[in-house]
Order: sequence, then C-alpha cells, then structure tokens
Amino acid sequence: MPSNDLTIDLERELTHALDELHDALQRASQATSNLKVLVPRLAATGALFDEIEALVHAGRHQIGAAGEERPQWSYPRPTLVVPSASTPRPPVLQPSASFTTPAATGDIEDSWSPVLEPAPEAAAPLPGASDEALHCFRLEFESLPGPLDLRTVDDAVSEHPEVRDVALLDYDGRRATLKVWITGAATPADVQDALKDRASTLFAPDQDVTIVALEDAA
Repeated sequence: MPSNDLTIDLERELTHALDELHDALQRASQATSNLKVLVPRLAATGALFDEIEALVHAGRHQIGAAGEERPQWSYPRPTLVVPSASTPRPPVLQPSASFTTPAATGDIEDSWSPVLEPAPEAAAPLPGASDEALHCFRLEFESLPGPLDLRTVDDAVSEHPEVRDVALLDYDGRRATLKVWITGAATPADVQDALKDRASTLFAPDQDVTIVALEDAA
C-alpha cells in the first residue's frame, strides 16, 4: 500500500507540474503573439521619432547657420560696404552721368548732424579712381542647397586683378548681390567666367552656386 500511495502522489505532482508547464507555454505563446503585433507599431514610432529628431536637428542647423554666417562678413575689410537705409552712400561709390558732386555733397552735409559731419571724410576714393575709368555692374550669387559663405564670395571677387572695389547690396543667407567696380581692361563677363572657373575650388562639391553678372548697376 505505501508503494501505491507514493506512486499516486508522484503521478499527481507530475500532472500538476505538466499542467503548470502547459499554462506557462500558453502564456508565453500569447505574449509572443502580442509582441509580434507591437513590433510594426514600435518600428513606426521609432521612425516617427527619427523624423522628429532630424527636423529638430535641421532647424537647429539653420538657426545656427543664420547666426554664424552673418558675422562672417562683418570683418574689418575696407572693400565690402554694407548699405544702410538711414545713411546715404558717399557719392564717390555711385558714379553716374547725371550725378553732380557739389549738389550731392551739400545734401549729405545738410542731412547729417554736426557730430557726424566728419564721416564723409572717412570715405576714401576708390583705388585708382583718379588714374583710370572704372566700370560698375552687379554680380549675383545663389547657392543650393546649403548657405552661401559671403567671406568666400568677397575674397574670390576681390582677388580678380581688374576688380577695384566691392560693395554688398543684398544678402539673405543663400543669395548675395554685390556691386563691383572694374577697370576698362576687363568686362563683367570676364569676371563672371573667371569666378565660374574657380567655383569648384571655392565651394563644397555638393554645393551648386550660380553666378550672374548684370550690366545695369542700379
């Protein structure tokens, strides 16, 4: 009898253990099915977070680029002149057939306060203006897809042997318009072609920069 009781107890315990194992396997199978359902949703959520992170990074990069690019052309160089709406441009930088120096000088002196009267004296004449006739034209740059480095543009234009002065008319980060004075030994097309030939060495390989010379300097 004791042997039979022991056998019955062992069978009962074994059956109970098998039942628990079966239940555990069923729960594991159900959990696996639930995970399989969640995997696509987790992947979509991860892709969404990646996209959000990329947008945030791009926004920060654009804000940083806008904040870093503008100070780059604010270095002390006498060639790059930034026009101001409240300050008239010195007449020597605006050659025109209808321009009269005495009248323009009088207008500037009348419109400025006595404290600012010495300012026109600080505007030196264009290099070589007394020795040679200069031709003025506009030079436009546009960069895609990245921002346009104004320091690189100014250096490249100023290094041309026939360029005598450069003035900034407009700049928005990707586009810049410069006013350029050259000698009679070159034409606007010559300056444009020379810059185009150097574009591959001046700008990044993935940066497409268009350069257009316009005859009207208005």
